[in-house]
Amino acid sequence: MKETPVPRRRAQGLGRDIIIDACLKLAGGSDADALSFRKIGKAIGADPTALYRHFADKDELLLALADRVIAVGMEGYVPGPRWEESLRDLMLRTRASFLRYPQVATLAALRVTRQKGELEFIEAMLAALELAGFERREAALVYRACGDFMLAWTGFSAGLVLLGEQSAQDDNAWVRSYAKVSEQQYPLAVSSVALMAGVQDEENYRFALDLLLGGIAARLGN
Repeated sequence: MKETPVPRRRAQGLGRDIIIDACLKLAGGSDADALSFRKIGKAIGADPTALYRHFADKDELLLALADRVIAVGMEGYVPGPRWEESLRDLMLRTRASFLRYPQVATLAALRVTRQKGELEFIEAMLAALELAGFERREAALVYRACGDFMLAWTGFSAGLVLLGEQSAQDDNAWVRSYAKVSEQQYPLAVSSVALMAGVQDEENYRFALDLLLGGIAARLGN
C-alpha cells in the first residue's frame, strides 16, 4: 500500500513543543536512526531545515528532549516523609521516563540539560538530602553519586532495550560459552553463570539502588 504523504506545515506554524512531541513519538520506537532531521521533518510535515528556526543544531534539540523526559518523570512527584523514600522515588521515576524513550536515553541521558526539568530534579534530590541531615558539600557529593549512577545505568539499560532479542541471545551465549570452561579451574564462575545471566536489568538496578541507599544511610551514621 502506498504511504500517504504527511501534509507540509508552514515553518511559522511550528513550535518547540510541537517538534519535541513529535520527536518523543519517534523515540519510543526501536529505530536506531529515529531522530534524524529527515525523519523528524517527515513526522511534523515540514522541511527538515525548518527545525533550525527553533533549534540551533541537533545537540540543542537532544538536550531539550532529555529535559522534557526528565520533566515527564517528575510529574506527580511528592516528597516522602523519609529521605530514603524520596531518593528512591526520584531515581526510579526518572529512569522509567527515560526508558520509555530509549533513543533519547542513549543519546542524551549523560548530558547536562541546564533546563527546567533537570533543575526540578536536582532541587528535589537536594531537598531530600537536606532532610537527611547532610551538610551542603556532602549533599553535593551524594547527589553526584546518585545522579551519575541513575543516568549511567539508564543509558546502559536503554542500549539493552534497543538491542531487543539480541540482548537475550548474548546472555544465552554467555551461559553456553561457560559450559566449555574448566569447572575445576573456575568452579564458582561455571556454577553461577546461569544465575548471573538470569538476573534481569530492572531487578539488577533496584538491587544496586538498595546498596547505594544503604551506603548513604551508613555514611549518615558515622
